[in-house]
Amino acid sequence: MQLQAGAQSFELFKGDTINKKDAAGLKQGRWLVFNKDGKHVGYAENQLVEEGRYIDNKKTGVWLKFWPNGQKKHEITFANNIASGFAKFFYKSGQLQEEGMWESNKWVGEYRYFFENGNKQYEWKYNASGKREGEQVYYHDNGKPLYIGTWANGNEQGELVEYYDDGSLHARRYFNAGKIDPDKTVDLVKGKENDGRAANYSGVVQKVQAESKQMGHGQIIDGYNKLLNADGTVAKEGIFKSKKLIDGKVYHYEGGKLVSTEEYKGGVSLSAPPAKK
Repeated sequence: MQLQAGAQSFELFKGDTINKKDAAGLKQGRWLVFNKDGKHVGYAENQLVEEGRYIDNKKTGVWLKFWPNGQKKHEITFANNIASGFAKFFYKSGQLQEEGMWESNKWVGEYRYFFENGNKQYEWKYNASGKREGEQVYYHDNGKPLYIGTWANGNEQGELVEYYDDGSLHARRYFNAGKIDPDKTVDLVKGKENDGRAANYSGVVQKVQAESKQMGHGQIIDGYNKLLNADGTVAKEGIFKSKKLIDGKVYHYEGGKLVSTEEYKGGVSLSAPPAKK
């Protein structure tokens, strides 16, 4: 129901005043977004799409958005119309997908991403600039660690340890400012006994020096890879399987400058690459 009160306009929803504008035409208070004109694809006519609060035409506090099936899609905290504060994103099933702190539309501090079965997939930390910093952990879908390593200003730094899904040590890789040191990298056979440091490893330590030296030139192994362009810029990085990027990022450049980043999760791109001119 649309009501008029002098220069103000607002609606009633379940007896509450909503979608109210003040005398200056600024949105104030509780606001509900419905699919009235059909512009929200996949939603039924007049279905609730989003809700939150405005102060002086600016989003404030927690805003909720819903999937077409009615499940919550995300919870994002706004301050002065900018996403700043705790945020959560959900699968269509309603299962939590990712959560962490946003500041000026970027992740900062602790961040967690989950498989749809509820187990953690990533446990990362971001610095104030939105770049990964400190210990970063990846997990298998059974809950066991996949990779544990340290990042500095967005790049791998020092030792990155890889584990099989049974918890046994798979490989140790060493990085300096994001570049791998193949001479220090070792690969261990699954199921052999070791003490977690490879010191008492019962199998044969396999040097992967030759393979790792080619990582920047298209030789891709199952597991973590960072692939480089001819000019040394990063082309792709993340977890690969059968030479396919499963979880990670693809970087797009123009004239040697980074113009966009395409993120992959579960082998699927979450954003379209830039259009070619």
